[in-house]
Amino acid sequence: MLPILVPVLLLFNETSWINPILTSIYKDRHHETVLLLQHSQHGNASGLERFPWPVFSFNEQMDFYVRGKYNSEMLVLIWQTGNSDWDLDLWQALDRSLLNMRKVRVLLLRKWEKIPTADVAATAEHLLFLHVAVIGQGNRIYRLQPYAPQSWLQVDPIESPIFIKIRNYFGRYIVTLPDQFPPRSIVYRNPKTDEIQMTGYVYKFLLEFIRIYNFTFRWQRPIVQGERMNLILLRNMTLNGTINLAISLCGFETPSELGVFSDVYDMEEWYIMVPRAQEISIADVYVVMVSGNFLIVLIIFYFIFTILDTCFGPLLLKERVDWSNLMLNERMISGIMGQSFNMSARNTISSKVTNATLFLLGLVLSTLYAAHLKTLLTKRPTSQQISNFKQLRDSPVTVFFEEAERFYLKHAWDRPIRYIKDQLNFRETIEYNALRMGLNRSNAFSALTSEWMIVAKRQELFKQPIFTVQPELRVIQTSVLLSLVMQSNSIYEDHINDLIHRVQSAGIVEYWKHQTLREMITMGMISQKDPFPYVAFREFKVGDLFWIWLLWVSFLFMSFVIFLCELLVDCFISKTLIRNKRPH
Repeated sequence: MLPILVPVLLLFNETSWINPILTSIYKDRHHETVLLLQHSQHGNASGLERFPWPVFSFNEQMDFYVRGKYNSEMLVLIWQTGNSDWDLDLWQALDRSLLNMRKVRVLLLRKWEKIPTADVAATAEHLLFLHVAVIGQGNRIYRLQPYAPQSWLQVDPIESPIFIKIRNYFGRYIVTLPDQFPPRSIVYRNPKTDEIQMTGYVYKFLLEFIRIYNFTFRWQRPIVQGERMNLILLRNMTLNGTINLAISLCGFETPSELGVFSDVYDMEEWYIMVPRAQEISIADVYVVMVSGNFLIVLIIFYFIFTILDTCFGPLLLKERVDWSNLMLNERMISGIMGQSFNMSARNTISSKVTNATLFLLGLVLSTLYAAHLKTLLTKRPTSQQISNFKQLRDSPVTVFFEEAERFYLKHAWDRPIRYIKDQLNFRETIEYNALRMGLNRSNAFSALTSEWMIVAKRQELFKQPIFTVQPELRVIQTSVLLSLVMQSNSIYEDHINDLIHRVQSAGIVEYWKHQTLREMITMGMISQKDPFPYVAFREFKVGDLFWIWLLWVSFLFMSFVIFLCELLVDCFISKTLIRNKRPH
């Protein structure tokens, strides 16, 4: 290799030629620092301290996480030697230290070359450094055109920027798979063309992404309609390199050696949707009618008038006190119910006043009771709604979570969901979705806001919706941050983040969500037909008076028992009297 013969000391003593180039790069996009990388066997680059930016000088032994220590707006200057082994050492040092920083600009000094070779382009593309420029002989500058038929393009810093934002990847493929979780991604067969097609608000975003930057989707394996893949499986497939990018979302995580996560694409609430309180049966209306307050009022007025009736006899008529009236006074019961009755001292003025008062009270109570009963029979009240985790714990409802959600629940047990920790049932993706689609009122399910939108849309026309979400039934009190997962050093990260900001600022994400819902209804994926027909009014049946029959039978049985007791007592008293009358 000829470049070893270049007089290195002369090159470094004449650094004034590079200042205009670096200034031009700075004007196009500001950088905070310059990272100088040179081989330890190649001498020192003296004179660079005159640069107006902080210069960090390293050699091929550099090995630390730059992103975690310095500003990401950095210009990398690599002083290459032409020795393939030495230059490879520098590339490898850059690769391990600039983890997840593939948007940095890399300027290669190869003053011995007229035109950069294809090997340099191949190395840069292999290590995913795509913003690369080379300074060759005569200070000619060449810009890398990644994945283009012509790898290098000569540029004039006066006429055009040295580094530009890459907008054309020339159809480079993205290996991917969809999760097929509505409304994120949905696979369906077009009835007209019989071809597999796709929709969903995450798919629409990525479709716009590949259109803008000229990428191409390549399926990791043939797409099977209805094959749902949980988010943790797709996350792991992306991180281990099986696919490049999943058509799915997962919880946001900080960048690491395993991979990077985009900026937040969507923020959703994580609920447990529970059965909605239904109208009680007609039979239970009578139970509601005899509520605690009603019984208390009834008992208080019963004893007031019973005591008055019991006292009128001995005080006004000088009769013997009948203490049994205090326990059961059928005349006062008739009066309170608004029916005819007679008090014990009915001819006295005090008794007549009490009689009139009791008549008015019975009239008011019976009228209010009848009006309230008719109201409840016309519009029946609902049962108690499950609104928090303690009520959910004490209810007979079975709570289901998808198996993949166990990964995100491991840090949530210090929250209110701990009350139902032992009652959670985890199911695999296919079984879980089949259960949730079943609309079974005896079950409760985990659901993000977008998934709840589908359920809410499905029961939008139901007379009595099946499920509901409550503010106190959030799995976590903060919003769930959802992002797209990518491999480490992904070339998509910067472009995806830029597009996320643009679609969010324009409100397109919410538009895509509602558009997907409309498409699902059009394709018949969301049936709004009520599976539980609701009949507001119908004829009374024997079962509707269940509690009335039960009360009637109970009182009959009680009367029969009391009658037997009276017979036994009378028989005992009669035998005692006969025994006492016998002569000794």
